[in-house]
Amino acid sequence: MDKNKIIALVDTSPELVGKHDRQGWLNLFSTNAIVQDPVGAGPNCKGKDMRKGKDALGRFYDIFIGPNTIKFDVHQDIVVGNEMVREVSIHTTLPNGAITIVHCFLLYKVVEEGGQLKIEALRAHWNFGKNAMALMKNNGVKGMTGSTVQFSTMIKVQGMKRIMEYMGAMYKGILKKGIKAANAFAAAVNARDEASFTKLFDTGAAIEFPAGSKAITAGDFLKGAGKDVKVEIKNLRSGGWFTSGAADVTMGGSSKHGVVFFEFSPKTKKIINARFFWN
Repeated sequence: MDKNKIIALVDTSPELVGKHDRQGWLNLFSTNAIVQDPVGAGPNCKGKDMRKGKDALGRFYDIFIGPNTIKFDVHQDIVVGNEMVREVSIHTTLPNGAITIVHCFLLYKVVEEGGQLKIEALRAHWNFGKNAMALMKNNGVKGMTGSTVQFSTMIKVQGMKRIMEYMGAMYKGILKKGIKAANAFAAAVNARDEASFTKLFDTGAAIEFPAGSKAITAGDFLKGAGKDVKVEIKNLRSGGWFTSGAADVTMGGSSKHGVVFFEFSPKTKKIINARFFWN
């Protein structure tokens, strides 16, 4: 796919959000698109939702986008094939004036539908619990009031079952164990510690270094692509069974700055894949 067209598609999203163009924003997504925002809080699916008979993605818009003023500060874009990673800070002003700033790693998957590029999947990786607390701490009474009003709107628009799923992002998933494993990954790579490195991975786990290239088994990584690599991973956050962070990779005299996504097995709590994105 054309890199510039993918970036243009993704750029249209904050533009339409800023204009409060609900239908235009929904039209950016494919027929069966799924949005996870944040990852770990369950999916918002485009199309009919039988519980309400309404578009679930539209309900997401009505709660989190429509009533608010939202601005995007883009730090970097990385396009690989039909995927795009956007590192961004999202500044949201609630109707009562409370302000929250969320630093995200957004992972888009783009498809062609009806002769046009559409967003098929969007995963927003950010720390739900940390940002919920920051909203109240940094805005005082306004933060508490704004949070309460938004929660009440969620109950009215989405229903209690969906709320419980959404709140699960605070306590379900890999959480701190994922951050610990990501730091251990970097330490083992930098020390060439094969024993410690191998223990982090589930059976059959693979590493894309970078994403879009042929996957490497974890057992072969330090003997091959990772042989002379130094890795620093910062700004880690976990959501659901994913941990992500900004990655600085040095190899062969060159340096790459990008984003890494680790996915964990809910059963073993070990890494099942690691995907490094850089330009």
